[in-house]
Amino acid sequence: MASPLLSVVMSAVLAAEVQVGATVVSHEEGAEGVATRVARALERARQSLPPFVRTEVPEVRAALSESVEAFSARTGLPRTAAAGVVEGEVLFPPARVVDRMEDLGALTRHEVAHLALISHAGPALPRWFVEGFATALVEPGPTASGPEDCRALTAELLEVRPEVRERAYARAAALARRIAREAGGVEALWKQLSTRPDARAFWRLPLGDKTIREQACEAQSPKRQPTPTPSPSGRGPG
Repeated sequence: MASPLLSVVMSAVLAAEVQVGATVVSHEEGAEGVATRVARALERARQSLPPFVRTEVPEVRAALSESVEAFSARTGLPRTAAAGVVEGEVLFPPARVVDRMEDLGALTRHEVAHLALISHAGPALPRWFVEGFATALVEPGPTASGPEDCRALTAELLEVRPEVRERAYARAAALARRIAREAGGVEALWKQLSTRPDARAFWRLPLGDKTIREQACEAQSPKRQPTPTPSPSGRGPG
């Protein structure tokens, strides 16, 4: 049985990289084909970012995880999640899982938008906004007609069941589009976020005659104390 140190050395030797344009994807031995497919999708996603966003992502680094367990442990996301961003790198499940994914286009556009948003606005934004605005930046879709229960929405974004997460992502995107509309458009909201607000400043950003909190989130009952929203900064956004 190999020692832990030897295992680490062997992993380092076996690890390889694929580069497409300004995108580099690390992978284990035997996964070059999947890594190349991922690199091409990420590079297309990077180049398709809106002009006012693209400067935030001059390059993309990504990796295929060695196991589902390692992917979940490092990202803090459910084992059924498709990808996540950790410390400026896009992490994917193992190649055998990614190889079964039919539409890498939408997934990689979402993840590259995450990179841009975190680079531009900082790590303090609430998870529901990070997930929703990342989609709103790169995908057209419906706009929420009113505020949401932001605590419940955040919890559902981390649900193990993919169908629950999928609905939550769609609701978060619709809510982000509502905020963008009140701000004067997606680019106008992007400019507001250039101040890199901390959590408190984000909630107080003005949208017309209301703040983001008032526009986005249903008022909490006086008897219920809001719980902290998980930060997407270190482990997190999917």
